[in-house]
Amino acid sequence: MCILASIYKEGCILLTQKEYKDWIEYIRQNHFPLPAIVVEDINNWRNRAVLARALARAKKYDLAIELFKSIIDVDIYIEEKDCFTLSEVEDKVWCLQELALCLWHTEGKRCEALKYLKEALTLLTMYPSQFNFIDKCKVWCEIQDFIFFTSKRKERRRKNTSQLSNF
Repeated sequence: MCILASIYKEGCILLTQKEYKDWIEYIRQNHFPLPAIVVEDINNWRNRAVLARALARAKKYDLAIELFKSIIDVDIYIEEKDCFTLSEVEDKVWCLQELALCLWHTEGKRCEALKYLKEALTLLTMYPSQFNFIDKCKVWCEIQDFIFFTSKRKERRRKNTSQLSNF
């Protein structure tokens, strides 16, 4: 039974309910506790996001990327329920940031990472008020830093290559 296949069509991973539970158990046994209430339901995008973040911290980037990608097309509620919980917009912005960083660190895919960061910025600006837990200004700065750092790195690489060719 491929549950995520219907959720994530582009490059679908075949993750069964049992495999999903096994990864939860792997994180619990080897890294840190994950309360069942925040990861148990594979069909809940926020549960998959929590597991994806945990897998990224455990350096299981490929699976983390696939789980993050499974939430890209999920519709979210713009209206927050209360000021004591992470809003869906806030959660999705966080996921898109994490996805971009995972793609950059593992595969060096700057353009794809920028695509997800641009989507995060769109959500950030569309949300009318400050987030409850994440500082919008900090998110904006982190995205700008990513753009600056990755473009400078590309420029440095080009400069180093041209200097090496002079020898």
